[in-house]
Amino acid sequence: MDRLESRTMTVTQKQLSPYLEQLRALDFVQAVEFSAGFKRDKRDVDGLLRIGTPKGTFAFYIELKNSYLDRAHINALITQAKYYAEKDRRLLLLLARYVPAPSAEKLIDAGVSFIDLAGNVHLMLGKSYGRTVVGKREQQRSKEAKTMTAAKGQLLFAFAAYEQAPAWTVRQLAEASGVGKSNVATIRKQLVDEGILTRNFQLRDGKELESQLLRAYEQAVRPKLLINRFRAAESSTEQFLRKIRDTFSKASLKWSLTGGPAAFELQRFYKGAEIPIFVGSHAEATLRELRVLPDRNGPLILLRAFGTVPFWKEIRRNTIAHPWLIYCELMYSSDPRAHEAAEQLKAEFLRSDRAKQG
Repeated sequence: MDRLESRTMTVTQKQLSPYLEQLRALDFVQAVEFSAGFKRDKRDVDGLLRIGTPKGTFAFYIELKNSYLDRAHINALITQAKYYAEKDRRLLLLLARYVPAPSAEKLIDAGVSFIDLAGNVHLMLGKSYGRTVVGKREQQRSKEAKTMTAAKGQLLFAFAAYEQAPAWTVRQLAEASGVGKSNVATIRKQLVDEGILTRNFQLRDGKELESQLLRAYEQAVRPKLLINRFRAAESSTEQFLRKIRDTFSKASLKWSLTGGPAAFELQRFYKGAEIPIFVGSHAEATLRELRVLPDRNGPLILLRAFGTVPFWKEIRRNTIAHPWLIYCELMYSSDPRAHEAAEQLKAEFLRSDRAKQG
């Protein structure tokens, strides 16, 4: 019998049952034991799963994902799996609602095991046992991906960035999120109905918040905010940033760094080739002075700023976005080193209230 230990926001027997049934159906699985309370300091995992076989017991950290898995989620999961494999010598098993074929290929290439409700599975138990089935389609396509809007995402970032946000008026939330006042009240109620916020507008669960922010950023917020990508004459990132700072200052244009350059200002670990920047307004004259040209592969990425969240603090004369925005931009990147930087950023700034401001 599976041993479930209760904790706040723990997974339930009902949630686990479909996955455990698939495990038991495998001819080499003799027993399955799940524990949710094995370690209090592992807040990013949902428990420990032990799988008994004729050749011994294999243990996995469990990550349960009921939400839609997009590129940023897969990048985060792969980076998280690598972190636990190196730090704890423990593999990660993803239990997901659905793993599309492209995502399955990325997970398999990275050595991450998974099971989904459609019957897709990749499970490797050392060199003794393995089973891989991919390509099965979801029987009923979820409408979840269509429910996330840019406005909902922007408001969610405001709640994540500001500790005092639950007590704020609709007007204050509108200023912070860049969402209209009438829309704020409606969306806030939706977030309560969906269980993301409590009835007194507190964020219900930090782990689910990360998933929601990643989904919101990739599916809705970033596509809406993206102005374009550009290339510049300067080959040095430092030279180009100085030029941007001087040009934007001269034009009284409010701006901030996000992604790799912002992470570098905070941790001096990763800078990357891309230069994502939030700008308060878009002026053709300013771009002409920068001497940049549109290029879909260019390193300069201009994003429209929204509310106050993109303007978190100033470091060495550069304003940087809130760490949640930096984290999501890093996970959106295709560079694996950006994903490692995102995990380090999360560990230092996003696992406590240190990243929040009043």
